[in-house]
Amino acid sequence: MDNNLKKRSRVFAKKAKKHNYWKWAFIILLALILGSSLFLVQQLTGKNIEQQQVAQATKSLGKHTSVDVQLNKKQLNAAINYYLTRQQKNKKLKYKFYVDQAAILVGTTKILGENVSFSLYTEPTVTPNGNILLYAKSVAIGTLSAPPGFILNYIKNNYRLGKWVTIDSKAKTIRLNLSQIKGFHGVTVRAKKIDLINNKFLFKVNIPLK
Repeated sequence: MDNNLKKRSRVFAKKAKKHNYWKWAFIILLALILGSSLFLVQQLTGKNIEQQQVAQATKSLGKHTSVDVQLNKKQLNAAINYYLTRQQKNKKLKYKFYVDQAAILVGTTKILGENVSFSLYTEPTVTPNGNILLYAKSVAIGTLSAPPGFILNYIKNNYRLGKWVTIDSKAKTIRLNLSQIKGFHGVTVRAKKIDLINNKFLFKVNIPLK
């Protein structure tokens, strides 16, 4: 009887040992699965060092960033003409604006019922808030000279220059309010420097990040 009891005890011990092996194997396997899953989730949802640096740099920029753009006369005239061509589409009275030794506005006026071309010569300056102020210096109508105030009044009453352009015929000025112009996706432009002599025109372009 004692021998039978010993045999049963040995068999039970072996079974218990096998059961413990399987138990620990299952626990280790479960730990590996959970650990691998957690690592995979962290890798998928986390950011690498480069992404973190980009995110931090973007956050530090704020709601917008700015870029300085320098143009020469040829580039500036091309940009102005492109804008004016689009802005004056399907309009009867058209004008041109270009930069040379002065900032010159060219258009047509009526004298004694006849269309006569005129050229308004202005001196551009940059205002503290990044707009451009044009001081009218002289006007040529055909081969004759005329008071700048006369042409400025005519331009104000007959040309659609846009809401961002204001004319003061008494002060003989044309103000280009660049801050009121909203470009693609809210992009805005401010003038920083206008140098006709050295052919340098510097602008700051503000670009929203959101």
